[in-house]
Amino acid sequence: MRRPMRCTSSFFFGFALAATLLVAGCASVPRTAPRVVFLADGVFKSPTTQDAEAYCRNFGAPMRYLDPEAPARAPGAEVTYRCD
Repeated sequence: MRRPMRCTSSFFFGFALAATLLVAGCASVPRTAPRVVFLADGVFKSPTTQDAEAYCRNFGAPMRYLDPEAPARAPGAEVTYRCD
């Protein structure tokens, strides 16, 4: 027995639509997460102050640098901090 052509074409259309949506979703605006290294006892390390602020902002937690002069020395320098 032969299958109807309509079933095969609707399967192909559904597969093509799903593949197109998957590719479109992956190619959309990239979302980068802040780069964070978990040290110990709630202490974090980030390569820049911007990454550190973005990470603490995700939780709405206030941020406290362990070395208060570190962000003033070089905004692009590595910092250690806590999100309290």
